[in-house]
Amino acid sequence: MAAYNVLMVSEEKLKSYTSIHQSVSPDDLQPYVLQSQDLYLQNYLGATFYQQLQDQILASSVTVDNRYLLDNYIGTLLCNYAMYHALPFLKFKIFNKSILAPNSETAPGISMDELKFLQNEVRSVAESYTKLMQVFLWNNQNLYPAWTSPNPLDGVTPDRKTPYYGGLQTNSKWFNYKKYRAYPYGSGERGPWTGGSGFGGDQPCWGCNDAPAW
Repeated sequence: MAAYNVLMVSEEKLKSYTSIHQSVSPDDLQPYVLQSQDLYLQNYLGATFYQQLQDQILASSVTVDNRYLLDNYIGTLLCNYAMYHALPFLKFKIFNKSILAPNSETAPGISMDELKFLQNEVRSVAESYTKLMQVFLWNNQNLYPAWTSPNPLDGVTPDRKTPYYGGLQTNSKWFNYKKYRAYPYGSGERGPWTGGSGFGGDQPCWGCNDAPAW
């Protein structure tokens, strides 16, 4: 099975750490967990460390230090980033010929402004958890050599800047050319899921009920 199908948080944890109701189907959440892993976690861990975690989960060989990171930092930030991305698609459903917003029989739906407000709140929590992870990694660099000394050939290197987003983003490595003058052409930068082991029963998942004891 390809490593990109590895889930680094369980359904049980996702629903415990967010307001997602137990009735929400795992199939409606899985894509956003995978997106959050690829778009956010990989960015802050770097491709080398990210691939190491995926390989270890897939092989049931997670180290003690990586297990601590997964349980105490990665899981919580993924819960909130996944909810952030899932929220619009829990309100809207894409069908063959149209996009619909199914109505609840017992409660009114929220407006777009309310949805955006909720997304911003969830993203703020996710960014706070990301910052906590960055501080932990920085203070324990000797335990995570794949983070401190990534292989640039694997892909992105760890983004150690603050995760907080203020609505406007520029390529800081381009504009701060004196600080990052080696980038990108030089030598480098300075400075439980029901039905089985994963979503829908076919993906390995960190923290799932039937996962091996680490």
